[in-house]
Amino acid sequence: MSTDNNEKTTLFVMAFLLAGVEKFIPVIPILPWLKIGLFHSITMIWIYKFGLLDALAFVFVRQWVIMSFFGFSPLPFLLGTSGAVFSVIFGAALIKSNKFGIIAIGIFCAIIHNITQLFVLYAVMSGNFVWQWQLPIMLVASLFTGAVTGLLAYKINKTPIDFCNKKDYDDRDFKNSFNIFGILSFLLALIATCIFENYVFYAVLFLLILVISRKINCEIPSFSQFFARYGIFLFALYLSSLFSQKIQLYHIRFWTNPLIFVSKISLWFLFAPFFQKFGFYRLFYAILLKIFPKKFSQTLSVGAIMPQIFPNVLQEIPLFVKSFFKNPKNAAEILVKKSQEILSDWEK
Repeated sequence: MSTDNNEKTTLFVMAFLLAGVEKFIPVIPILPWLKIGLFHSITMIWIYKFGLLDALAFVFVRQWVIMSFFGFSPLPFLLGTSGAVFSVIFGAALIKSNKFGIIAIGIFCAIIHNITQLFVLYAVMSGNFVWQWQLPIMLVASLFTGAVTGLLAYKINKTPIDFCNKKDYDDRDFKNSFNIFGILSFLLALIATCIFENYVFYAVLFLLILVISRKINCEIPSFSQFFARYGIFLFALYLSSLFSQKIQLYHIRFWTNPLIFVSKISLWFLFAPFFQKFGFYRLFYAILLKIFPKKFSQTLSVGAIMPQIFPNVLQEIPLFVKSFFKNPKNAAEILVKKSQEILSDWEK
């Protein structure tokens, strides 16, 4: 591996560890899309070290790794990716201006990220989403979350990191063609959510998905698991859609029934394990290879080995979180040390 490869591999691991911390932070039931976004501190470092386009490649590859493990869920994907892309572009412009410190840049990027998420939700829900009262809350919260990510990025950048990994890798397995059933699953979900507005249809379709999943050994979450994973998010969307209807009855919306909308989003969540099983993520990776110029192939190649390392990261997250919250002043040092331990164990 080259020095850049080693550095990028370590930064990838750091990003996933920080994302794991988010899972242990309680969400606000009416604002589940409001998060600290600790992994954005790595994105900021990536912009400083490798530039705008390389940072965008990092953002998309991170989403690809998550997709390869947990399946493709369009709404979380759109929210996370769109917010990250716009904040990266804005952050790169601020960095290039050389007029702002890293904490100020973190705050501005958090503001852009949160505003983007709200408007994406508004667009996806065809206007059946109340964002006006949420925007001030998101902006105020951005002052805190942006300062935290900016400060963390500053401390990580000041922490000595040993980029001495020697293990070589082969990413050819991740360039194989995707399974056609992944595309068919995607088209079925797309057609169903764009055309049908009937409770009976979705009830029958959900039952068929459960039956088919058992036949092909696809791990669809149980009702309790599904509720624990997506319940708060869906409930918040339902309340926002319902409230939007009550105050905007004179508007004509495409999705007029909040329960139908929740059914549509739930359908995509149920299809996520199918996308994962049928290798839908490979199509996304193939698209990234076509979109980004060859000089950014290094980031894509490093990202291709992340599914190999990701299980090690998941295994270490609980212990890392315990250390992270126990000693927040030394969070950067703990993060660097744990990332190097994970890579060392993976190389053996």
